[in-house]
Amino acid sequence: MPLSLACILLTLGLLSGCAGPQHLFNGTNLAGWQQQGDIDWSVTDQLIVASGAGDGFLVSDAQFGNFYLRVEFWVDATTNSGIYIRCQDRSRVHPDTCYELNIWDEHPQQDARTGAIVFRFMPPLAQVTTVGRWNTYEVLARDSFIEVKVNGEVTAIVRDADPAPGFIALQHFGEGTVKFRSVEWRPG
Repeated sequence: MPLSLACILLTLGLLSGCAGPQHLFNGTNLAGWQQQGDIDWSVTDQLIVASGAGDGFLVSDAQFGNFYLRVEFWVDATTNSGIYIRCQDRSRVHPDTCYELNIWDEHPQQDARTGAIVFRFMPPLAQVTTVGRWNTYEVLARDSFIEVKVNGEVTAIVRDADPAPGFIALQHFGEGTVKFRSVEWRPG
C-alpha cells in the first residue's frame, strides 16, 4: 500500500487496528447505559457514582465481541464491585452467565479478590491493592482468549472463554462507594 494511502486511512481511522478508543461514558450523563437493581447510579463531577446501600448494575446498551477495554475506577474498602463482560441477558448479570472482573480487595475469600475472574480464574496472578485510589482495569477479549490487567499487572488469563458478544456491566453490591471516570473501548 502506498504510504500516502496508508496515511489517509490512518487519519480516517479505517486502517485495521488503528482506530482510537471510543468512550462508552460521555462524562455528563448515563446515555448508552441502563440501570438494573436498586442502587442509584449518577453522574457527579464527570464520574459515574454508586454509593450507599443497594445492589445493582449499570449495563451497556451495546454488545461487544472482540475488544480491548480500559476502565478507571475508585472504590472504598466496604464496597463489592466489579466489571462484567460478555453478558448475554441484562436481567441475569451474574458470574455464572458473564465474566466478572472482581473489584473487592477485602473479599472474605481472597482467591476471588480484585483481579480475579470470579469462578473462572482464581486466585489472581498478582495481588493488587486498589482501595481509596484511582486504578485501571484493562481487558483484552479476543475470541476465546481473555487477559486482565489491574494497574498494569496481569491478574487473570482465560484461554477457553465463550467468544459470544455481550454486554458490559458495572456493579455495586452491598454498601459503600464505587466511582468510574473512564470507560474506553476499541475493537480487539
